[in-house]
Amino acid sequence: MEKVKSNIAEYIPQRPPMIMIDDLVRADHSSATTTLRISEDNLFVDKGLFTEPGLIENMAQTAAALVGYQCKITKTAVPLGFIAAIKNWKLHKLPELNSEIETSVQVVNNVMDVTIVEGMVVQGAEKVCSCELRILVQPNSEAKK
Repeated sequence: MEKVKSNIAEYIPQRPPMIMIDDLVRADHSSATTTLRISEDNLFVDKGLFTEPGLIENMAQTAAALVGYQCKITKTAVPLGFIAAIKNWKLHKLPELNSEIETSVQVVNNVMDVTIVEGMVVQGAEKVCSCELRILVQPNSEAKK
C-alpha cells in the first residue's frame, strides 16, 4: 500500500464545509485509509460527539478518495458516486470533539455500476463503527482529470 500525504481536495469532489476527511494517508488498487480530526465547526458534531451521519459520510468520502487517487494515477476522469445502500451497520461508540479517527475502506466487489466496499472507523485501538457501503458509480464526462 502506497503512503500518501495529501491535499484531500485533489481526490474528492466535496468542498468545505462538507469535507469529512483531512488526509488520504495510504492507498492502493483496492483499499484506502484516511484520517479526520473532529473539530468544533464540523457539521456533524452534536453535543461534543461526531454523529452517525458524519461517520457514514466519512466512510463514503474515504471510498471517493480511493477512486480519486486511482484516477489521478491513471490520468482518467473521476466518476461521480452516490451511496446506494448501507448494510450491516455496527456502531460501537461516537468519537468525541477534538479526537482523531482513522477510516479504512476495502473494495470487495464491483457489480455493473455498483461498487461494494467494507468500511471501518477506528480511534486508536478502539473500533468506532463498521458497515458495507454500496456505491452507485456514474461516470461523468465533465469530471476533472
